[in-house]
Amino acid sequence: MPNALLETHGPPCVHSTPVVSVLLPYRPESVAAARRFAGSQLREWELDDLMDDAMVIVSELVTNSVETCCRTRMFVGLHRPADHIIRVLVGDGSRSMPVMVQAGPDATSGRGLAMVDRLTHGCWGVTPHPFGKIVHADLTVPTATSQ
Repeated sequence: MPNALLETHGPPCVHSTPVVSVLLPYRPESVAAARRFAGSQLREWELDDLMDDAMVIVSELVTNSVETCCRTRMFVGLHRPADHIIRVLVGDGSRSMPVMVQAGPDATSGRGLAMVDRLTHGCWGVTPHPFGKIVHADLTVPTATSQ
């Protein structure tokens, strides 16, 4: 699976980093573990400004993977393919594709991918693999503004 993760589109990468990843079991407590992993990596990259949005995205994508009830381990990764992009990756063993739905006002679930879509400005997608899929979501790194 990880070889396909390094595919990027657009101009050459200025700041490409390897994918930093962790394998987690399909259990509800993996959502918190994935958040801790992502938070630690973002602090290491000195990207604390992205922490809140990244935590929501990681939580939603890992929750969706937990709900697949696969028996192997899910892949959670972060990648910085360019100076201005952080890519959140969550791979699981299910070929079932995520679908963004219009949750009604009384629905208790179904809003996760809509939040991911909003936080990434539509820059997310799915790459199917023979034994599962990888969902990716891109966050834009804030640029320093001159005063």
